[in-house]
Amino acid sequence: DKAPSAAPATSSNGYAWQPLLTRAIGGADSPGNRCALSFADVMAGSPLWAVVSNFQINGHTFKKYCSPLLSVERLIVFHGCARSARDLRSCAPNATIYDMTPKKLSFGFKNDYGCHHSKAFLIGFDDSLRVAIHTANIISCDINNKTQGIWMQNFPIKKAGAPATSDFEEQLVKYFLSLQKHAARMPQSWMGLGAAFGGDEQLTIAQALRKFDFSGAKARLVASTPGYHSGADLHSFGANRVAALLANEGDAAAQKPTDKIYCQFSSLSSPTKPLAVLKAAFHAPKRLCPSPPEVDLSIVWPTAAEVCASVEGYGAGGALPSAQKNVDKAPREMLCRWTKDGSSDFVTARRRAMPHIKTWTRVSGDGSTVRWSVLTSANLSGGAWGNVRDGGRTLFIMHWELGVLVTPSILGAPLRTTQGSEGAIVPLPFPCPPRPYAQGDVPFSWEARYETPDRWGKHGTR
Repeated sequence: DKAPSAAPATSSNGYAWQPLLTRAIGGADSPGNRCALSFADVMAGSPLWAVVSNFQINGHTFKKYCSPLLSVERLIVFHGCARSARDLRSCAPNATIYDMTPKKLSFGFKNDYGCHHSKAFLIGFDDSLRVAIHTANIISCDINNKTQGIWMQNFPIKKAGAPATSDFEEQLVKYFLSLQKHAARMPQSWMGLGAAFGGDEQLTIAQALRKFDFSGAKARLVASTPGYHSGADLHSFGANRVAALLANEGDAAAQKPTDKIYCQFSSLSSPTKPLAVLKAAFHAPKRLCPSPPEVDLSIVWPTAAEVCASVEGYGAGGALPSAQKNVDKAPREMLCRWTKDGSSDFVTARRRAMPHIKTWTRVSGDGSTVRWSVLTSANLSGGAWGNVRDGGRTLFIMHWELGVLVTPSILGAPLRTTQGSEGAIVPLPFPCPPRPYAQGDVPFSWEARYETPDRWGKHGTR
């Protein structure tokens, strides 16, 4: 079955990354699901092995939506929530399962607030490896009701004459080396798991990944791993990784002082420090060159009324963690709504599916052109992106996260929103430019009680 090799990279169909199909807003023909991928698309073909990384994985949901993986020769699962995964072992008896909750692991430092939050599939076929990095927990409400995103590409076996390595390969291997410090350390034979593996060679996951050619990657990997990162690894992870990539491949000369940077995420922690770290990273200069024009950051965060009107009502707030004290700290002038009249049909169709997607994007002032965009599992927190220590000589990260950065230089084509007209589409699910909060708009908090009930008569999430 050669179908997996024929599956294109996400960018091959005109998209830099794609939405995940959301059943609550309609079928595949819904404008909001245009060019959307489903988990079935991710697993299409004849997989031989798979590595699954996620935060929450419900066993019965995994069995329903990831059924092709239940019969593969090797299935390795990393998760970060034992409560959600309590049925996973009985539903996926072929899986080797690792609970990566950081407070249960030994790092040499206290990490009680860390999280294994990455969301990815690595699926091996006879002649290729598929990498899919996305934003959905493997739970029913995330898959069916939320707005999510996914980046996916197939990579061939590394053959004679191929580059010895690539930036994408090195970053992916570094990420799995971090996991292997705590799980899946033992080398094992991959014989019979595809043409990449000959003989009875003993390999870890990280070593197995080096059998594939990632030099054609249409994005750059942006990972976070727990630890105090310094020296050669100072710019390997988190916000510093984004800074290094934008300095080299961010097309600074094309950026304008009228641009805006939209920070869109689904969990609102105390915003002050992480916003400062990210603003610095987003304006990183290339060595001996001027910085890109500094522009303001805006936060796209749903209002209470938008959550109330969503397909889940206030119940959607269960995936929008937002203590009132943190909501109150978000600068009012930075806040923008999730919806706006007069948007593209894609954005309009998405207005009732609340975001679990996380996007960090620089967009032209008129909302049409994308300068660069990060699709990631990382929310607005120092634990995810890193806290600067030792005068900038160390970056302290508590989470595992995975995402991708796309720029025109990386993709080899201009980038646009769904409201633009030229280039590969970055399908931001909110209007560009978004509508700033007006008088009377109330930012959603999952702790609050609201006067207006949702369709089920509820007045809040809790």
